[in-house]
Amino acid sequence: MTTFGTPHRHLPSCSSTNDAARDWARDPVQPAPTGALVTSDFQTQGRGQRGREWSAGIGESALLSYIYLPTPTSEIRQLGLVTALAVADALQLGTSLQPQIKWPNDILLDDHKAAGILVEAAEDIVILGIGVNVNQEHFPGSEQFAYPPTSLRLATGQPQQVAAICAALSQALTRWEEVWLNTGFTPIIEECRRRLALGARVRRGSEHAALTGLTDDGFAEVRLPDGTFAVWSTVD
Repeated sequence: MTTFGTPHRHLPSCSSTNDAARDWARDPVQPAPTGALVTSDFQTQGRGQRGREWSAGIGESALLSYIYLPTPTSEIRQLGLVTALAVADALQLGTSLQPQIKWPNDILLDDHKAAGILVEAAEDIVILGIGVNVNQEHFPGSEQFAYPPTSLRLATGQPQQVAAICAALSQALTRWEEVWLNTGFTPIIEECRRRLALGARVRRGSEHAALTGLTDDGFAEVRLPDGTFAVWSTVD
């Protein structure tokens, strides 16, 4: 089992927490261990899935990157859903919110995007990047998105503590990784199905579909516009 969040390195500003975490893991003198965490108040080059930009004002978001050094038997692809469950737990803790998982890497609150996950694997290092909208009150240009962004502050009507969200994430990730390692992927996929954003719109290239379920391997079951069904392993 990994204790996520220890050690913890906080940077007032950085290009991206994923990049900073990767550099720390590869430090030739004192490399970071598995579970180590990098957080920052602000990213100058934050990115989301497939290179999309992730932007936020100073101190408004929880910006985290965990270092994960997988074993030869680790199924890296499954880590995305393990992480998604942890994020959903952290958003729900102490609130009446009901976060939903929009496969493969978004967390929704009432059809609005509240968090995103970016898992990057390179050689023997995996970085679990997480961005949570915590205290933003305005999202200029949000009307252009299929799932406009929201924040915990907007969803609850109250300001939230970024540090508390980070602590809750570390605890939840530690808990779900233990479940995954001890009992396998089945309880992970079952819980993801319970929290899945059924009917959510997903896209792959020029194809659009509605999310209808998850396979036992964690792929998406979708309904295409012509009414037929398919299994997708990736989306754009």
